[in-house]
Amino acid sequence: MISVSITPLYVGFTALIMLVLSLRVSSMRVKHRVSLGDGGKGDVGIVIRGFGNLIEYAPIILVMLFLMEIQGVAAYWLHAYGGAFIIARIVHPLALFDGRGAPKWKRLSRQGAATVTLVLLLVGAIVLLLP
Repeated sequence: MISVSITPLYVGFTALIMLVLSLRVSSMRVKHRVSLGDGGKGDVGIVIRGFGNLIEYAPIILVMLFLMEIQGVAAYWLHAYGGAFIIARIVHPLALFDGRGAPKWKRLSRQGAATVTLVLLLVGAIVLLLP
């Protein structure tokens, strides 16, 4: 039987990030009295985007992590992969901006988080496609 022990750790971390981002969206909706969509409020749209971005990438990254684990990829590589994902998913929503004079650290952080996520997609695909 295959022993899976690393993936649940990163699924748990992802769930905690999801919880925090979800609470941010709920709080912002209450603050601006917006039930659906962003109500034309830029800051509501930004927190919705932060949550949405996690939801777009988490499933495939976590599935690839799981598949790499059951294929026997070394634990240190799995932790590097999962850790990079978690860091990128924490940085990304913190660095979101609406384009109006965003500080340089936000622009660079957002670009970095997006780049890390794309690299993880590529690495995961290559690892899973190679025999």
